[in-house]
Amino acid sequence: MEWEFTPEQVVGCQVDYSLEQFRADMLEEVRMNMGDMPDAQKLTVFSTMYELCYWVATGNDYDEYLVTLDQDSFFPHFLASIRDNLEPNIEMLGAILQRLIMDRVEGQSMPLDMAIKEVDELHRRTVAAPLLN
Repeated sequence: MEWEFTPEQVVGCQVDYSLEQFRADMLEEVRMNMGDMPDAQKLTVFSTMYELCYWVATGNDYDEYLVTLDQDSFFPHFLASIRDNLEPNIEMLGAILQRLIMDRVEGQSMPLDMAIKEVDELHRRTVAAPLLN
């Protein structure tokens, strides 16, 4: 995806870009790029791409995620082929998560470990909620 702002601006509170907005934008990008694929399959592609972005944005390895997938499915090769294209998404998602954590640590004087747990729970609720696109 492309934005008119940078991850650094998100982290620095110069731009307000929420997790929900990021997910909606990513879903829209998947819908545009996956052509005639049925919408249910596009949602599966989106979910898998998003999980990978979150996995890497939270400090895990791209290739380690790929080996967890069914190697006979479409996903390992597809996700390997779009690795460079996902880098900006991973970086932006990481910036959003970092901002959410910093809001709690700096704004609420919350201990870092508690802030990370709270943002993880917020993330879980956000992912579980239906997308608005």
